[in-house]
Amino acid sequence: MPRIYPISFLLVACAAAALTQEVPNSSEGSLQSDLRKEGQQFHEDCISADKKLFSCLTDLVHGSPFHLTGGNFPPGNGFGAGPAFGWEHNLNESWRSATNVEAMASSNQSWMAGFNFRAIKVSDDPLKPIFHRPVKGTAQKVELQHDPEWNLHAEVISLNKLSYYGIGPSTSRQSLALYGMREMTIGGNVNHPIKNSGFAVSGDLGVRLFSLRGREGDTNPSIEQLYTSVTAPGLDQQKGFFQPSEGIRFDRDLSSYFILNYSATLQEFAGASSDSFERLSLDFSHTIPLYRWEKSAPPPKPAAGASGAKVAPTAKTRNRDGSIDLEARLVESFVSAGNVIPFYLQPTLGGADINGEKMLASYPDYRFRAPNLMLFRADIEHSIWGPIGAMFLADTGKVAIARGDLGFQHLLHSYAVGLTIRAGGYPMVQLLFAWGGHEGTHTIATINPALIGGVSQPSLY
Repeated sequence: MPRIYPISFLLVACAAAALTQEVPNSSEGSLQSDLRKEGQQFHEDCISADKKLFSCLTDLVHGSPFHLTGGNFPPGNGFGAGPAFGWEHNLNESWRSATNVEAMASSNQSWMAGFNFRAIKVSDDPLKPIFHRPVKGTAQKVELQHDPEWNLHAEVISLNKLSYYGIGPSTSRQSLALYGMREMTIGGNVNHPIKNSGFAVSGDLGVRLFSLRGREGDTNPSIEQLYTSVTAPGLDQQKGFFQPSEGIRFDRDLSSYFILNYSATLQEFAGASSDSFERLSLDFSHTIPLYRWEKSAPPPKPAAGASGAKVAPTAKTRNRDGSIDLEARLVESFVSAGNVIPFYLQPTLGGADINGEKMLASYPDYRFRAPNLMLFRADIEHSIWGPIGAMFLADTGKVAIARGDLGFQHLLHSYAVGLTIRAGGYPMVQLLFAWGGHEGTHTIATINPALIGGVSQPSLY
């Protein structure tokens, strides 16, 4: 697939601006109306004699339906950007949909292209946005959902640099090998809350196809030079998987002072007879929002000479300044005798995993890999000045080849501290320095895709 450059979107946007300056008519559909309005706004901010640079940049990143998107690729593959189409539409009085198509390419020639259609039954506010963009490891991962939701998605991603150290908790840094991977995911899911209970049930059906390749021209060896299908299961032949899954979730906001977010998901990977397995994921997240009280703008003074006029008292507003997050996670895999789990479908600890989630951040990315995982994490993030915030993160955990080896012995530890850039009460950009493990330090920078128009994507393992 050719590289995708932001200039391609600029050409599309300019063409849209030139073609959508027509006067609206009564037969105009909602998409046509949105395109016309975006074209008019783009022309006013970016092309006309009175163009405004900041407003033009805002149009490019947050325009609807066309805009630029971007975000971090999985660790080792850089930052990507490209064009996107995102459109929200009322299907009827009760259902609202969101359609998103996006493509990105990174500096190391990794790329992705994806499609997502989401329909949500909105019982209280039919105009509220429905593009959810949670950020794992921060307060924004808490996402209370009270309405039924349907999703269809398709994505292809090609990654040119991934790390493999072997399987288990006792691998060596010297066993590092590199590989590339292309993955295609096609599927759909439904999430249905149980009214007034805090519980929601979900179901998913999907197909996943994988293709691995070696990596040449790097200082570290390519994976096939150090490993075989015995030490790296699935290396010799990649097969497709049919993946149904079922889940249950419990969300509860206790007067905005303590938010619970619990989930249990059972995934079934049905591949060739020797590759099929099941995976149970349990996640228990707790968020304590931190607020501050601020006085609102004082009311206007009564006109001179007005008698008996009463001045309304100054109101106070509560602004979210940060949060404390506590999380416990357990991942267990179930595999029949004689079957193996491909290494690229096993979870990892260290740095960030293939989904970009930070776990034991002081270690190298993908450092420890195994079918079973246990993690405990605590973090605090708080505003310190304007949009600048500070964050501290501590986590401990381990991976295990056998479920029985999970326990509280020989846990690894990591700590991280850094700065955040906040928007809407949440950290959108994080720059963290991590230490505390036995393999040095690690600096990690991440950008929330919501900051530049991206949407959440399906898990890659």
